[in-house]
Amino acid sequence: MNDIIGIGWYKDDLTYNKALTIFTDTKDMPATYKDWQAVVKKELEEIKRANNIALRVDIDPETFKDWCKAHSFLPNSVGRIAFVNSVELDYKKTGNGNIIE
Repeated sequence: MNDIIGIGWYKDDLTYNKALTIFTDTKDMPATYKDWQAVVKKELEEIKRANNIALRVDIDPETFKDWCKAHSFLPNSVGRIAFVNSVELDYKKTGNGNIIE
């Protein structure tokens, strides 16, 4: 069975830039949306090479901020990982989600 690997996803440049304004660890993030896309492209290649399944986990800045607050996480890498993991778990239970082809 293939592993499901969630990828935090930003739909466009505006969303990415807005997310950067709420993250507490922007120094650890790619500087631009284009840079983020390049990182994700490499991650997707590695996931597919390992015969795993990539799950798109949309990160809407406001929704993510509210989720972090409700689950006692800071809006940083730990919060993003926890959020992605929660969506992965939901996908495994329900099959609802967006697979990246």
